[in-house]
Amino acid sequence: MSESSPSEGREATAADGVADGTTLGRRDLFRTGVGAAAATGAAGAGGTAAAQAYGGWFEDVSNYEGTLDYTGRDAVTVEVGAGENGLLFEPPAVLVDPGTTVTFEWTGAGGQHNVVHQPDSEDADPAFESELMGEEGATFEYTFEEESTFRYYCSPHQAVGMKGAVAVGETEDELIDPDAGGGGGSSGPLTTADLLVLAGAVALGLVLVVAVVSAANSPGEGEQSTR
Repeated sequence: MSESSPSEGREATAADGVADGTTLGRRDLFRTGVGAAAATGAAGAGGTAAAQAYGGWFEDVSNYEGTLDYTGRDAVTVEVGAGENGLLFEPPAVLVDPGTTVTFEWTGAGGQHNVVHQPDSEDADPAFESELMGEEGATFEYTFEEESTFRYYCSPHQAVGMKGAVAVGETEDELIDPDAGGGGGSSGPLTTADLLVLAGAVALGLVLVVAVVSAANSPGEGEQSTR
């Protein structure tokens, strides 16, 4: 009786390494699984950090990437009505020294906007609140004397993510050098939540790798044993 090849009488599996190069081998499967786990972990950690910054204040703010470090400057300008639709503050988050004056300058886009402080307590009054304005070049200034974090929003457009924050003195958020063209700022150590997300993502990736390799090694339907 002639011997049958392991793949005769069954569909080709990833472990067979089909010669046309369209099927992954075991090493490729392992690399793919580990790569996916690492990517998932990195994305999860980044998402967790963004969600935690300023108590989740920036979860729905499309242009938020971190806090621009404007310490050492006496004056800072924030655009009101930035972005494609004129419904953003730019930059959305800044770090300044106590005594710094922040000028909010209207771009004239997106309709009428205002700048309203969001107190930490429901019983507290806003530290600052501008009038509704829509004219290009209109400004509103506020000098931040107290070391704290001041979250603010535009009343008509808060629901669509028109929000910002001024951190005075210090912040635990990722810092971005405004003179470096954005990005490249120094970040703090990973939090416990970040580590848990990374560990879970890596574990999930390894489980997927084991499942795929096991499926590739299991006998296919109609496979005949060799002698």
